[in-house]
Amino acid sequence: MDDGRGMSPETGATRTAKRAAGWLLLIVPFLPLRRLLSDPPGTSWLPGPGEWMLGLVVFGGLAWLASRLYPQGVERAAATIAATVHRPSDAVFRLATLGVLAALLAAASVGAFSSRPLLIDSMVQLFQAKIFATGNVWVPAPDLNAFFATQHMVSDAGRWYSQYPPGHPAALTLGVWLGIPWLVPILFSLVSAWLVIDTARRVFGEAVARVTGVLLVCAPFFWFMGASYMNHVSSHLYIALFLWCFVRWVGAGTRASRADATRRVWILAAGVALGAAFVTRPLTALAVGGALTVPAFRVAGSSWRSAALLGGVGFLSIASLYLVFNAATTGDAFMTGYVRLWGEAHGLGFHASPGGDAHTPLTGLHNEIIDLGLLHAFLLEWPIPALAPLGIFLAAGWSTERWEGWLLGGLLAIPAAYFFYWHRDAFLGPRYLYEGLPFLLPLLAKSLLGLRRNLRGRRPAWLGRVDAGTLAAALVGAAFVYSLGYGIPQRFRVYATSLDSLKRDLVVEARQAGIERGLIFVKVSWGNRLIARTRGAGASASAVERAYRRSDHCELELMVRTAESEGWSRDRLDRELPSIFRSADKLRGFQLNGDPTLRFAPGLSLAAVCVEQILYDRDGRDVMPATPSYSNYSPHLAANTPTLERPFVFARDLREQNDRLRERYPDLPAYLYRGGMFVPLP
Repeated sequence: MDDGRGMSPETGATRTAKRAAGWLLLIVPFLPLRRLLSDPPGTSWLPGPGEWMLGLVVFGGLAWLASRLYPQGVERAAATIAATVHRPSDAVFRLATLGVLAALLAAASVGAFSSRPLLIDSMVQLFQAKIFATGNVWVPAPDLNAFFATQHMVSDAGRWYSQYPPGHPAALTLGVWLGIPWLVPILFSLVSAWLVIDTARRVFGEAVARVTGVLLVCAPFFWFMGASYMNHVSSHLYIALFLWCFVRWVGAGTRASRADATRRVWILAAGVALGAAFVTRPLTALAVGGALTVPAFRVAGSSWRSAALLGGVGFLSIASLYLVFNAATTGDAFMTGYVRLWGEAHGLGFHASPGGDAHTPLTGLHNEIIDLGLLHAFLLEWPIPALAPLGIFLAAGWSTERWEGWLLGGLLAIPAAYFFYWHRDAFLGPRYLYEGLPFLLPLLAKSLLGLRRNLRGRRPAWLGRVDAGTLAAALVGAAFVYSLGYGIPQRFRVYATSLDSLKRDLVVEARQAGIERGLIFVKVSWGNRLIARTRGAGASASAVERAYRRSDHCELELMVRTAESEGWSRDRLDRELPSIFRSADKLRGFQLNGDPTLRFAPGLSLAAVCVEQILYDRDGRDVMPATPSYSNYSPHLAANTPTLERPFVFARDLREQNDRLRERYPDLPAYLYRGGMFVPLP
């Protein structure tokens, strides 16, 4: 019989599953992933087994010495820290935690990211928010699409809109209206933090809630991602709200009958929150909701039909807005922007991706193991695996409460779902696991306290009779000192000093240069022009992606020129592009213009028009400049109004084709933006 708080006895299968999960968390950091997986993308910041072992040896050795030589000092320090954390009242603690987090989030947004979106995903969602801010769901697509074509923006049937679900752009819309969209993620993250702390308190008690608050402050993965424009921030808030409402619903069973009206409100609210997550990141919402379905039925007991109905009504009341958005954009309620843009290859399952790469069960397993490995590194920036305390706690069999299993299920459901998704990257860390933090952080806090409690008083001979609890406290303390003194500042420096071209605000720079209005062409690389022109000539997004990855770029240039001059149809261009595809071993990267994505078939002579494109990127020099004068167009899409109105219009530089766009804006002076300067065009 469940007591309503998830404290009933566990089955043997549940205990075995938790132990297995613990061993998984312990083993993953020590797998030679780079060697096994041929150094897959996004693993440059993934420590190898040797680095983790070095961290354990160095910091474990220091902790052992401190515990052996100064055990009372370690215990006093631990007691002082614990007293400091537990001394304030609940209200004061939460206010202080949120105050520190607000400062950290603001520092990350302004100091590290220049309050700008830095990944194409967030760039186009900000542009969609600007579309929403005009009172529209879509805007008319530009007929000269190549000047404005941006990955993940759909231009179809005269409509222009983002491929993404509407939840996150809708959240950013208020910030767009107020002129401070960068503040929305910060506010969402602060609310999320409050919900996570309160969830920990209601599930595990005040001590775990306090440690959860400390972890939030010391978890740079939470506040770097939480300060970004990524839709994971909105989804994180809605998942945290869903879990909080779910906990309130479960807890209400201990104080009232199962038919109590208050309890019905909580399950309805949980459904609404999960629906909001669905219109933001559908796969994550379905994974989390599915993971807690069995516990929900167990708690509901004989009233499961009523609970399912209320939760379902709450979910569908918001989730159905995605269908409305689809109907207004793609013209089909069940056709998402993803599929409209990329085709069926964008869907879940094991098949060729839009770029032509095969997604298999093995690559799916690779992806999720890599993300778990990255979570060890990015979560707290420790020199030792950050999830090791949780792994030990679970593997040792010290986890005995239902809620621990439920939270673990919610956490692991996310990588289990993304196992079927072909794409992954590591922007700001293992971002697909970010929405798992409302489940992970209370669990990690519980495990830290559990390790201390279960290890105290144990003095094994192989540790030289050092108290294992004291050693654990010293090791965790040393890891936090390293993180605060080096790991986090180093990560901040990396973010603050990278992606400089994406952090530029061209409206501000133009006005500083004395320009109040103008048609500004952003100089981009040959590859960027080639992709945009292929899209502008009518090719589908997936065909362009495959062509760019699998063809000699000079041959692609020649085909696109032919298609432009002869006016090929979309179908013909899509049919012709595969004729120039080559296998990966027949292509080689040549950074002739500083672009690492430039590919040619060795042994083929470059046509004169291709050589001229390379020279243009080099500013006409025979030797490539140290810093190319071109940049990316995508960061500046959102500097436009959605309808491309004056006073500023920012377009991609397409060289000899620029006159076509200038004819549309005869009253605007034209400039070429290159190398940080605005060059007037005659």
